[in-house]
This record gives sequence, C-alpha cells and structure tokens, in this order.
Amino acid sequence: MQDVLEGLAANPALPEHLFEPLAMTGDEDVRHVLTYRDDLSERQARILRAYDDVDVHCLIANGKVPWAEVPRHDTPSLLAAAQAGIAPTAVIRELAGHHDPEVRGDLAHYVTDLPPDVLATLTRDPAPNVAAQAAEAPDLAEELARHPHVVVRVSLAHNDRIPPALLAALLTDGGSPAPTRCAACHPRTEGCSDHAPGIRRIRLAAAANPAVPPAGLENFLDAEEAGAPAEIADRTDLPPHFHTHLATHPAAFVRGTLARNPSIGTPLILRLTEDPDPGVRLAVAENASVPLAYLTALAGRRRLPSGPLPRILNASEAELNGLAASRVAQVRPLAAARPDLPTPLVDRFARDPDIGVARRIAPHPGLTGHQLTDMADRHGPPVYGALAHNPGCPATLLRRMARDAGPACKALRPIATHPASPPDVIEALLANPDPGVVRAAAAHPALPMKMMERLLTRAAAS
Repeated sequence: MQDVLEGLAANPALPEHLFEPLAMTGDEDVRHVLTYRDDLSERQARILRAYDDVDVHCLIANGKVPWAEVPRHDTPSLLAAAQAGIAPTAVIRELAGHHDPEVRGDLAHYVTDLPPDVLATLTRDPAPNVAAQAAEAPDLAEELARHPHVVVRVSLAHNDRIPPALLAALLTDGGSPAPTRCAACHPRTEGCSDHAPGIRRIRLAAAANPAVPPAGLENFLDAEEAGAPAEIADRTDLPPHFHTHLATHPAAFVRGTLARNPSIGTPLILRLTEDPDPGVRLAVAENASVPLAYLTALAGRRRLPSGPLPRILNASEAELNGLAASRVAQVRPLAAARPDLPTPLVDRFARDPDIGVARRIAPHPGLTGHQLTDMADRHGPPVYGALAHNPGCPATLLRRMARDAGPACKALRPIATHPASPPDVIEALLANPDPGVVRAAAAHPALPMKMMERLLTRAAAS
C-alpha cells in the first residue's frame, strides 16, 4: 500500500476531502510528497503542520504559510520566510546580525533581492564564508575583489555578472592587494607565510568563468586541475590555437569537452576522431559540426546516444533522405530521432522493418493512431514502451499493450502515466508487482475518485 499512497499523494486530481485522510493514513514519505505538491493550499499546509515529520520550513519557503503563522522563535522558519519574500525588512536585518555565521550565510545564499544595506553588511561579515555567499552581488564586486580572504575572492571569480576588467584582474594575479587570509590560517592569529596556493585557486576560478576575457587564458591551457581547461575547451569565442593546444591535454575529460565544441573546425574534429580515448572519440558524435560521414561510420560500430544528435538536427532534407535510405540499420535511427522530420520521412520510418528505427520514430507526434497500431503489430512488446511515449497513442492501443506486455515489461510505466490511458487500465496497473508502475497508476488523474476512496479505506484498515 505504501506505493499506492505515495502515488495518491502526487495525484493532481486528488479530491480535497481525501487530503486529510491521506495525510493521516500515510507515513512520513507520503506526507513528504504532499508537502511538495504545487497546488498545496494554506489549509492543506496547516493540516500537514500538525505532524512532527513534515518539513515546515519547506512549506514556509514555498509560500504556503502566511507571515502571521510563521513561528517567531524559530530561526530556520524566519529564514524560510525571508526566502519566500514574506518576512519584514526588520526581521531580515536581525538575521543579518545573528550570532550564528551559518544563519547569516544561509541568508546570503538563499534569499534574493536583499535590501542594499543588508547585502553590504553581509559582504563585510567577519566570517569569510558569509561574505563569500554574498559575492553574487555584482554591485559590490569592486569591494569584494579587495577582500583579504581567499575564499571570498574565489567565490567572486565564479560570478559571471561582475565587470570583465575585474575578472581579468583576478585571473592575472588573484586581485590587488594580495589576499592575506585563507582557509588554513583563518582560525589562527598569525597568517600563512605564503598564499600562493590560494591565489592559484582564485586564478583558476576566474579561468573557468565563461565571462572572463580570453587574454591570459593561455596560461591555464595546461593546468593539471582539469576544471579550468575543460571550461576553456567549451568556449566558442577563443583563438583556434587555444583549441589545438587543448587537444593534447592529458585529461580525457578536457579533450572530450573540446570534442563537443562546434567551433573547433573540421581538421581538429577529425583529429579527435582518432583520439586514443574511446570516450573522446564518442564525444565527437555530439559535435554539431562533425562530418556526417564520420557520424554514420561511427553509428555502425558504436552505440550512440538515443536522443537527436546536434549534427542530425542541422542536417539538410537531402542529408536526411540519404540517412533514411542507408542500408546500415544503425544509421537510419539517427535521422528517425529528429523531432521535426518531414511527413514523408515520418511515414517511411513508420514502415521501416528495423526495430531500432521503430523505437526512435515511435514517440513522434506526427504518427497517426493507425501507424502506431501497425508498428505494434509488426514489432510486438519490444516497441511498446516507445509507443506509449507517443502523446497521440490511442486508448485502444494502450489497453491492448497493457494487456499483452507482461507484468515486468518496461512499457507499463509510460502506459500508467499516459493521459489517454483508460480508467480500467489504470486500476489494473495498481496490482502490478513493480512499485514504480503502482505509484504512476495511483498518481494518474484519470483514477476514479471511488477507487481513491477504496484505496484509502483499505490503507486505514491495514
């Protein structure tokens, strides 16, 4: 019954009169699902607040509790009210002066549109982690760039809304004057004798910022810390020799990121198709500029991502027709996955004898109910899951697939969530051994109210 109750808790058609019995019958997990409902009313929130295992702070932060009912003695509740935008400015100012730096840090991190004076107070907070959380404020970037603590400047260097000139300064030398405190020496009276490691952290953070000007980034192309080179490898606004250099980086993660970059040019793309790392070679398939010949050759040897590849999304109609006519069964699904196929190609793929093509084309909204039924007749249960993902799948076919799929078929979950699934099919799926299928069926808005009532009665009696 647990899966049924969790599904009911998420059901958008749950009647108002069943909400409280469900909260009473269910356990903590059920009430957790109820707490996160998008349509939760203030009355329903009051019902949930009667239980100790309910996340009251979540209810407050999501605006489900009016300010008059927020506990004034509970600091997390006041923070949640500030996050929801319902706390008075005076309360926010009190939180900014709270004795616990974690509270002040949470205020800086979770609350948007803080009053300017509160934001300024937080950026000057004696706890560096609090000031670091407040570094999202671009208006105070100049002041934060001079902050003595490394952790504050690192946080600022990640902010892509600060002036490019300031980012360039952080990239060059970590900012001026040099920082005098870091995580290692912060708890001590005396500072570290050398903050070079901290300055490098600031510079690496700036190098990874997509808004930093290109000048100076060449100093980070060979960085052992792969994060910054990978971010650079993803950029499309850099000189070609940057990308050529990154193609030799020792980290496959960096080269793989580069391989997906559509701006690197055909010669470098072809060079990466021969990379010693198979992951890099496969990443080339996700490049919008990869030569189609390489992509089709790779499809014959490797399993490619199931979604539409960028190069296929850019393919001309003539190229799509060429892919559809390929004798290589693994190539035709590449085109079949494209969502905006011309109608003649949709019809052609619907008749394709290959099951891989059928799985790719089955969810296409351009298919008719007759075509979907023909595909079910031709390929059987292996394509039922893909067919059930089609928004136009008719109720008659959904009923037939639910009946013939078998209790362990992967198609039953999408059938249980399909808007056109008939109520009798939904009810039958409540008895499935798969908890995921049961939760999906119980959450279906077509589940009759009488069935919801019977399920709750049964749960209360168990």
